[in-house]
Amino acid sequence: MIQSLNSQYYVLRTVSTLLLTLISVGLLSGCEFASKQESLLARESQFQFSNRKSLTKVDVAIASATNLGTTLGYIGTTQPITELSVRSQVSGTLVSLFVEIGDPVTKGQVVGQIDDSLLLAVVNQEQAELASLESELTRAKIEVKNAQIRVESALIQLEQARNDRERYQDLAQQGLIPQKEAESFATAAKVAKKTLLLAQESVNIAQQAVTSATSRVAVQKSVVAESIQRQAYTNLIAETQGIVTQKVNEKGNLVREGEEVLKIGNFEQIKVAVLVSELDLANVAVGKTVEVKLDAFPNKILIGQVSRIAPVANIATRQIPLEILISNPNNLIKGGLLARVNFIPSEISQLTIPEFAIVQEAGNNYVFVVSEENTTTREARVTKREVQLGNISNQQVMIVKGIKSGEKIVIRSSKPLTDGETVGLSILSE
Repeated sequence: MIQSLNSQYYVLRTVSTLLLTLISVGLLSGCEFASKQESLLARESQFQFSNRKSLTKVDVAIASATNLGTTLGYIGTTQPITELSVRSQVSGTLVSLFVEIGDPVTKGQVVGQIDDSLLLAVVNQEQAELASLESELTRAKIEVKNAQIRVESALIQLEQARNDRERYQDLAQQGLIPQKEAESFATAAKVAKKTLLLAQESVNIAQQAVTSATSRVAVQKSVVAESIQRQAYTNLIAETQGIVTQKVNEKGNLVREGEEVLKIGNFEQIKVAVLVSELDLANVAVGKTVEVKLDAFPNKILIGQVSRIAPVANIATRQIPLEILISNPNNLIKGGLLARVNFIPSEISQLTIPEFAIVQEAGNNYVFVVSEENTTTREARVTKREVQLGNISNQQVMIVKGIKSGEKIVIRSSKPLTDGETVGLSILSE
């Protein structure tokens, strides 16, 4: 019986050994098959790399459409839309000021007074001179009339003398009177003619005197009008409506001709002066809508429009001054306030990529685009492609031509790339 049990144990052991051998052979065959299959798949992949450690590491991003106008913000200062100076047009002492800072004024309102005593004396003197010249003119006109009367009298006398000469000449020819007596009447006629000529000449002289006096009177009238106007300039008049923003001179000061006395600002609209970088000039235009926030009114957002862009930039800073208008119907906004200006972005999105992704060579701009990619090995082949650039803002550049939205581009590389080079994708790549 013991022998029988030993025989069965030997058979079972032999069978177990055979089974283990068969299983081991099968497993080895399966492993060898899997290894061969992996090798085959690697050969059939898009591309194979022999030395991955030598590949240039790159960061890849997807080109997408964004808005370049979202971050254009500037600091400016509020100013009245217009600010005019009231200047003295004559020299003298400022004897009165009728307004204070903050007072509203209307156009044509008298806001101050310069001492006019000297100018008033000049006016009186010139007016007296005018009166004297006008009296002289009157006398000259009277003299003309007297000369004309003398001419009329001389004409009558000449006519009478001629008649007497003719009558007495006839009597002498008839022998009724002596010839010598007739000749005396002929002489009287000649004298009457000369008297008439002298009277006519005196009329001409008198008329010339009237003409001269008239000219002097006209000149003096101009002088008087000028002196009156200069005396009127002692009234300081506001040339525009608005609010007094500054008193440059005080009552009692000696003010010279042309010197500033007051400043008047018009606050119906507010002007915000801003300096814009030349890089952002393409993103602003006259009429463009902007948002304005004032620190003085932190809970209000005001809407304004670009009204003026200076044609010349500051040479030192390369900044361009521009003005923005804001309505101010209640004169709530004052001048000199800090204004934060944000240009409202355009609704149009544009294809943009990081500015540092651009490679410049020989004056042209290029980017490296992923043309093939192995997601398993995180390796890719890149192609050099020329692009046309648009606006640049906040280190983002608009691509006008060259790549399409959704394409993958190299934004950073551990070393310069070449066209068609195989690269390794970093863990930061999209």
